[in-house]
Amino acid sequence: NTVYAYANESEFREFEKLNYTFTVLTHPGKLIEPEMSSDIEGISAWDVYPTYDSYVMMMYLFQTNYPDLCRIVDAGTTVQGRKILFAVISDNVNQRETEPQFMYTSSIHGDEITGYVLMLRLIDSLLTTYGSDARITNLVNNAEIWINPLANPDGTYRSGNNTVYGATRSNYNNYDLNRNFPDPIYGVNPNQQIETTRFRNIAEANNFALVANFHGGTEVVNYPWDSWTNAYPDYRHHPDEAWYQYISHQYADTCQANAPSNYMNGYDDGTTNGGDWYIISGGRQDFTNFYRWGREVTIEISDTKLIPAAQLPAHWNYNKKSFIRYMENVLRGVNGIITDTSGNPVKAKVTVLNHDTDNSEVYSDSTGYYLRMLAPGNYTLKFEATDYHSQTINNVVVSNYNSLATLNVELVSSIIPVELISFTSSVIENNVTLNWMTATETNNMGFQVERKLVHNPLYSVINEEWNVIYFVDGKGTTTEPQAYSFHDKNLAVGEYKYRLKQIDLDGSYFYSNEVEAETSSPNGFVLEQNYPNPFNPSTKISWQSPVSSWQTLKVYDILGNQVVTLIDEFRQAGNYEIEFNLSTTKHPSSGVYFYELRAGSFIQTKKMILLK
Repeated sequence: NTVYAYANESEFREFEKLNYTFTVLTHPGKLIEPEMSSDIEGISAWDVYPTYDSYVMMMYLFQTNYPDLCRIVDAGTTVQGRKILFAVISDNVNQRETEPQFMYTSSIHGDEITGYVLMLRLIDSLLTTYGSDARITNLVNNAEIWINPLANPDGTYRSGNNTVYGATRSNYNNYDLNRNFPDPIYGVNPNQQIETTRFRNIAEANNFALVANFHGGTEVVNYPWDSWTNAYPDYRHHPDEAWYQYISHQYADTCQANAPSNYMNGYDDGTTNGGDWYIISGGRQDFTNFYRWGREVTIEISDTKLIPAAQLPAHWNYNKKSFIRYMENVLRGVNGIITDTSGNPVKAKVTVLNHDTDNSEVYSDSTGYYLRMLAPGNYTLKFEATDYHSQTINNVVVSNYNSLATLNVELVSSIIPVELISFTSSVIENNVTLNWMTATETNNMGFQVERKLVHNPLYSVINEEWNVIYFVDGKGTTTEPQAYSFHDKNLAVGEYKYRLKQIDLDGSYFYSNEVEAETSSPNGFVLEQNYPNPFNPSTKISWQSPVSSWQTLKVYDILGNQVVTLIDEFRQAGNYEIEFNLSTTKHPSSGVYFYELRAGSFIQTKKMILLK
């Protein structure tokens, strides 16, 4: 007939109004005088509690001593200005890789600090044994591990930075931080504390696949939900409850194999459903599961909230193998990389059809990486993202709890624009070549090539409008890169601008950027040999003129009789070509003919042969 309860001052005043008989017990944070140390070497024996300043110093020493494996993230300060710190550990710690993110965090209740020292020791163990311990090396190489030893430093150091004596459950403002997170039922807490904001910012900037938070006061692994019970009459089960029960028993069973017979063996053999134990609102476990699409459990690792420091090494031995085994769960299940058709990462939702409920789907991160941890079974996965066609994949098999199936997925854009990725011009004398390339096209009829003259040395003012000079057919709809070109030949000397008018099949269009080209005069008069030669019945005659002048091009037979005048007009400097067809003249007989170009003082004649 005895009930034990926690209350802050305001809650206790409300309780007094009920007129129950009660006894005020000594606060758990004041039951012992804990052994403290500010000496880093002494702390590294792991049988004392660190002062606050030495804790901060130790965290940054991890980064200093192992710069390639560890970096410290300062998530911000608490109400009293203390730091909330994370050690991030990975083989390429300064680079976001295609691998799962994992988090341990301890002591959100400031007087439950067994996990505080054990997390410091875990950081040290991961760093010092990397490269020599195969399991730890594999973890560090294939996951990004975040460890926050102390989530509520104001509560832990309530009596000052030099002692954890008098540590309190709540933060400095007397709020229980594990009742302060957004709740699946009640939403965001109107009195959200700064520490909660710090943790939310870290969670929302990352994509943690698996999390555990450490407490004290009992010994049990608590799995979701906390907001609902899985027992009568509600029966609100997390869709991954079988998986949760497996990893929870795995943690507890491993502890039992490495601890005295009475350690972590209560409840359901060391595990419990949160709501079946007791329902809470605003817990960070359900925040991760419901609002961040991750997986998180709460692990109570000591019956006593503030254990004597001399007992810390024993609790390390009870839990150290469980710590590693729990982390290794991020190396199992179904994983892969989601990209678009060009190989770019896509942030997509991954849903297990006929399975996921209550936001239990997962998302890929900024690298396109996703992880879906699942109990053994045959599943259908749906991958979907805004502006992409969804993709459903059947018969995804998870053979056992320790297996890993890799499934990379390529999503096709549902809105593929005509994405013009380059448009350039090049000039050889008075010939301009335009080149352009697209990355993707949708309903692309083609490109209207437009040109306008900006400057000509013969005229003082140029105000030419855009002129359509050619149309290049598009490729319709394609996700493959496409290359196009157009040659604008024999231009007058001057400065030109070009643009493309891309036109869709429905008539909509857009203009490209403009490119410029400046043409120059040919270096000298040249009359080319006709081609083909011999010919029947037509051939082409080409020439180049370095100056603007009156030009004539005439054809004569072998007797010197004029056959035809092909050109007799003023022409700008440039390169020209004309077709001569002898069948249209009065002299279609086979034989030798001559063509002569006159331009100012320049005269040149060449021979050609008609064969029938």
